[in-house]
Amino acid sequence: SVVTITAEEIIESGATTLIDVLDNVPGIDLRSRGAQDVQSDIYIRGGGFDQVLLLVDGIKVDNPQTGHHTLNSLIPIEMIARVEILKGAAGRVYGQNAFSGAINIVTKKPSTEDLKITFSGGSFVYQKAALYVTDQRELSSHAFYAETISSDGYRYNTDYNNQNYLWKSSWETNLEPIELLASFNNRRFGANGFYANPENTDQYEATQSSLLGVSTSIYRNPSLRIQPKIYWKRGQDEYIFIRSNPSVYRNLHITNKLGGEVNTTWEHKLGATGIGFELARISIQSNNLGEHTRTLVHGYFEHRFENNRWDITPGFSISHYSDQDTFFYPGIDFGFQISDNSRLFFNSGYTYRIPTYTDLYYSDSSTLGNEFLLPEKALSTELGFRHRQSNWKLSLTLFQRDAKNYIDYVVLEGDERWQATNIDQILSQGGELDIVINISSNKFAMGYAYLKDDVDGVSTALSRYAINSRKHHLFTRWTLKWSPYVTSSLSYRYSEQDSGYHYDVVDANIAFAKGRIKLLLSAHNILNAEYTEQNLVPMPKGHALLSLQYQLY
Repeated sequence: SVVTITAEEIIESGATTLIDVLDNVPGIDLRSRGAQDVQSDIYIRGGGFDQVLLLVDGIKVDNPQTGHHTLNSLIPIEMIARVEILKGAAGRVYGQNAFSGAINIVTKKPSTEDLKITFSGGSFVYQKAALYVTDQRELSSHAFYAETISSDGYRYNTDYNNQNYLWKSSWETNLEPIELLASFNNRRFGANGFYANPENTDQYEATQSSLLGVSTSIYRNPSLRIQPKIYWKRGQDEYIFIRSNPSVYRNLHITNKLGGEVNTTWEHKLGATGIGFELARISIQSNNLGEHTRTLVHGYFEHRFENNRWDITPGFSISHYSDQDTFFYPGIDFGFQISDNSRLFFNSGYTYRIPTYTDLYYSDSSTLGNEFLLPEKALSTELGFRHRQSNWKLSLTLFQRDAKNYIDYVVLEGDERWQATNIDQILSQGGELDIVINISSNKFAMGYAYLKDDVDGVSTALSRYAINSRKHHLFTRWTLKWSPYVTSSLSYRYSEQDSGYHYDVVDANIAFAKGRIKLLLSAHNILNAEYTEQNLVPMPKGHALLSLQYQLY
């Protein structure tokens, strides 16, 4: 079950952040604490934020401290060529963190020389300045993007000041191009009620996410492709309980992951064979979690058999952690081409997740880790149908995930703190419907997701994360092209959690693009809905952003 979102579709949606884009995909649940992606958690099909793997150009950017920082590594939408979303058991080839799915962000490769500047302003003293420049040479191409974003916040202590930088270069060689990717994300924000109890209004957090990767492709012959890459991923998180007085309580965590991997695809008369291998060294230094290191060795194998109508792909992945255990998980995928436009698909397989360092070792007045936690494991199954025509497409998917040793935070008898605990079992079942209809130059899109969790071993009153899934999620968008230069869209989103809490939000935007100038006016929550997505943090009511982009050449 793979969903691909192109750069053209992102622009068409009028989205200002990738969070806005992902939250409109059935089966994906974004829980934000504030406006403009200040801090958000991502869930796929009810799986927790620690169970989603994020990749940038195929490089895994998971954070061993906690999945709360997964989206710190997001790429600005101006640099995205496409987003590949893989839900379900097929994520097993990625290993750790792809428990419920994986999202791969593919960055743009410059093909022309560009120089663009963007200025934006809006509600809550929102300000943004961005620069995008590319350099195209005979044997190399280079792209650089930089942006700074700030706001006074929509309520007390919700101000933020963020910077994002990305550099991508490609050099032609006698063999294949060598690509370099470097990114740095720096975020500083007031965290009013974000993590502890909602009445703790003076929290503050500053995070950093750095990535450096080098990759290439080697073709030994037309049928054999080898893709090696090396990378370094660094994360930093500073949390202050009282912003004006850090001495009361302060955490500082620094994580590093240095690794390399090789992925090989070999096409031959018996089908196509995929083999991958990864070796990484992972470490954390923290005044709360302590200092820990681990070595990861991961590999996968799969083979695709096919004829004109059907394909079968069995495979397995195996991972070894020096401080945990060795994990072996098999799976299988089936596909059947009903016609040129219709396809049935099925997959089933095992996935796993080892506890994060926060799960194992964190301790404060309200939360306690558990170094005796067992790794999570699950058997996921999916059945789907996809149909595409020239002017419309439809996708329908049914899925089930049987998870054991699920890690949640519960309040144990005689203790007032949330403690990391293994839940016996969570059976998640649901379905997803996605429809897109093109009418002349206009488009109507609708997505719906249903999820039911059957939990064994914990009650709703005691669970912090496990029994908080989005049971119903409905999304619609009308996109209208008024002229060659003017496009608008109106979107509606309804969400209902398993507890019965529900809300609906309406957004709208209008864009004008002609020549070197592009204007975008976006309005969010235009009906002033009162709602929360995470930890009872109230989301901002109606607000607007105006953006001007000018292309110098």
